Amino acid sequence: MATPTLSIQSLPDDLVTLKEASVLLRPTPRPASVSTITRWIARYHITVFQRGKSHAVSFTDVLIAQRDEAIRLRSAH
Repeated sequence: MATPTLSIQSLPDDLVTLKEASVLLRPTPRPASVSTITRWIARYHITVFQRGKSHAVSFTDVLIAQRDEAIRLRSAH
């Protein structure tokens, strides 16, 4: 009988809750609310992790989504 191999996905080093991400984006040229970040999660297929009772995401992924949104909105004008 073959021994099953376990696959353990490592967590990103830059996990933040959605609220933390929103606070971190406040001083940027394009701040984002929790609801905006939630839309980005769906639009850009950002992986969501459970951190306690809160949802958490890689802050790097949020920054990339913020950049992509700025490009998308700029090109729409």
